[in-house]
Amino acid sequence: MLSEEGFAELYQSSWQALWCVAVSVLNDKALAEDALQESAIIALRKRGDFTPGTGFVPWMSAIVRYVALNQSRKTARSRTSSVDPALLDQTNEEAPIERRGTGSDEMFDDRVKAALETLSETARQCLLLRTIFDAPYSEIAQKLEIPEGTAMSHVHRARRTLRDRLAGSSATSEQHREANQQ
Repeated sequence: MLSEEGFAELYQSSWQALWCVAVSVLNDKALAEDALQESAIIALRKRGDFTPGTGFVPWMSAIVRYVALNQSRKTARSRTSSVDPALLDQTNEEAPIERRGTGSDEMFDDRVKAALETLSETARQCLLLRTIFDAPYSEIAQKLEIPEGTAMSHVHRARRTLRDRLAGSSATSEQHREANQQ
């Protein structure tokens, strides 16, 4: 069985990749950190299930992914509430919309976050591991338990998708500015 010290060493050396898994599911830095902590507690209790000599990161990534997905579902449920339609009619349409995650400590601006959210979870994970942590494709493939060529394809297509979406939103913003100046 994996000792607590052995677990701590493996976890410490792989937390960045695990954080990428969590943030790719949750799209929120603080929630990803919470999911990582919860995952570590769960994995520490289940360390007897880990087979020494196998990949720690894929095993731990699966736990992180499930915790993040559960957390995402809880967050979505807490945001959904039943509201009387009569109250909706009384709301002020001009009221400012509350924006989530716009603090200065956030990693991405709202346009990039929105573009990232259009990617599949696996594509987002591959892209974040490659661009933020400069992980080699072989390592990405191992961590996500996918073929190396698939990891490369995900990164390539995700970059193209983000480029297109961000260029489109820039063009739209430019058109709005020009229209407002006239």
